[in-house]
Amino acid sequence: MTTKLLNTVLSLVRPTFEAAKSYNRLALQRDAVAGLTVAVIAVPQSMAYALVAGVPMAHGLYTVIVQCFVASLFNSQRFLSVGPINTQSLLVASIVTRLVEPGDSALYLHLVIGLTLIKGLMQLAMSLVRLGGLARYMSHSAIVGFTAGAGVLIAAGQVHWLLGFPVFNSPGDWPGIVGDVQRLWPHLDQTSIWSIGIGLMCLAVMCSVRRLSPIAPGPLIAVGGSAVAVVAIGLTSADLPLCEQLPNASELFKAFHLPHLDWSQADALLAGALALSLVGLAEAYSIGKTIAGKTGEQISANRELFSQGLANTVSSFFQCIPGSGSFSRSALNYKAGAKTRFAGVFNSLFVAVIFMVFAPTAQYVPMAALAAVLFVIAYSLIDFRYINRARKSNRADTAVCLGTFLAMLFVPLVYAVFVGVFLNLALHLYRASRLHIVEMVRSEPTGPFEERPISDGNHGKPIMFLQVEGELFFGVADELQNQLTRLAASGVKVMVFRLRRALGIDATVMNVLEQFTRQMQSRGGHVILCGVKADLIQDMRSFGLLDTIGESNVFETGAAIFGSAQRALDRADELITPQPSPGIPVILTAEQMPDEHRIPSRRPR
Repeated sequence: MTTKLLNTVLSLVRPTFEAAKSYNRLALQRDAVAGLTVAVIAVPQSMAYALVAGVPMAHGLYTVIVQCFVASLFNSQRFLSVGPINTQSLLVASIVTRLVEPGDSALYLHLVIGLTLIKGLMQLAMSLVRLGGLARYMSHSAIVGFTAGAGVLIAAGQVHWLLGFPVFNSPGDWPGIVGDVQRLWPHLDQTSIWSIGIGLMCLAVMCSVRRLSPIAPGPLIAVGGSAVAVVAIGLTSADLPLCEQLPNASELFKAFHLPHLDWSQADALLAGALALSLVGLAEAYSIGKTIAGKTGEQISANRELFSQGLANTVSSFFQCIPGSGSFSRSALNYKAGAKTRFAGVFNSLFVAVIFMVFAPTAQYVPMAALAAVLFVIAYSLIDFRYINRARKSNRADTAVCLGTFLAMLFVPLVYAVFVGVFLNLALHLYRASRLHIVEMVRSEPTGPFEERPISDGNHGKPIMFLQVEGELFFGVADELQNQLTRLAASGVKVMVFRLRRALGIDATVMNVLEQFTRQMQSRGGHVILCGVKADLIQDMRSFGLLDTIGESNVFETGAAIFGSAQRALDRADELITPQPSPGIPVILTAEQMPDEHRIPSRRPR
């Protein structure tokens, strides 16, 4: 057990050392350029995400510095940029607000840091037992619905800063967007025209810059320009809300301490940490697949869990908030020409430099400017193209997407995550439980097989050849039993099942097949299985199904197409051919006699 665990850990860290061995000057230059490009975007984003999480903005910058550095060394994606992101920050605020009285900022920050630690440890444990594969069971429709809902909530939660006044969350607020309106409505008379004007100016600047260049630092230009405008006009906090003064980046090392949580606090945060872990894994895996489609990289969900878990665990010692992979920063990292995973290390270092140089000017940045940054981010979270395509093509995916989206808007976010997971599983079970059985027939005795719907009523032939496809589990057992009972009443003598396309058979379905076999045998009939994989034959033998059907009536699949099916049909012919009784002579027709015993016919003279 210890050796296996050690091998797992070594497999997770080995690629980092291999990348370091092959590192060269060209890679360093490209990584440095990409790191700087991403850093100028990461600074205003991290400040804004700290705002969403409800913590001082410096903690957002601490998070991107530490988490991006650590995760870049160990993840499976060289372009993935880890740090504070919109959905994680939104979930953090939703989780912790319910546990803290309004105004108790010290306890609030204490619980947020504890949440970072618990999430990190949970992800590390999940990676060591190889639960990264769970990411494959979170459909893209659920992720799109979740992120779209997060986008709406982020935008709604920043309206008050755009209007120029603060509001405070409290445990008694309604969840979701209703709570945002509830908090906003009583303060509308405090609206600041300066705040609205600067916010709209920042929106215009970012939209214009994006049109000119997709990699230009629009948020940094807008935020920096708003600070210049505040100083030039002579505005103060009496005119509009401004950011708090940031500490120097060197305070990051002074912030180092071991997080401490008592059991009652940790217990209250467990469900939230699980939700953060699942969402973070799904988003990072989705980002990786999107970029890997262009680069051909192999993505390991377990390594993503490990790298994120390690990053969150280490960053909790530096008073950081929970983070994950950022799609916008990862895409920018790719477009900026990053060569290796060490671009993330440069990103972290450049953020620290920018933090040190520009920290004194943060007190002049209007909150409306950061709100505008979040409005742009929130809009980009809504994948209108995918939603429209899903709406036109697949109702089930549309239902999952819409259900997750509505849950995000109207129920507590932790529960909304699990609603998305539940809808996802329900969709999977719905699709898997649709039994697909077709009858295989030949229009000519030696012609190819054709698939046809199962005929109703009396089959008219003693042999019926059926192909069963899909996942044969308990969800299809009742439908399968009903179908087989109806077919058994049609007078068929031998039922041949081809299982080549069956993905597996559980004990419930084996029990149905056993009951059906006994039903056929009680009427003088038989059941034959073909196209059966070797491991499935062993499962049937262990269950006792082969004893009921008979070893001679089960044919293992082979390399030849329909090879086992032909052997099964030959066996079916044997079973329905009358066998002579002992001692009674058999009279053969001329056609049935072997050639050497036939009397040659006389030729006409």
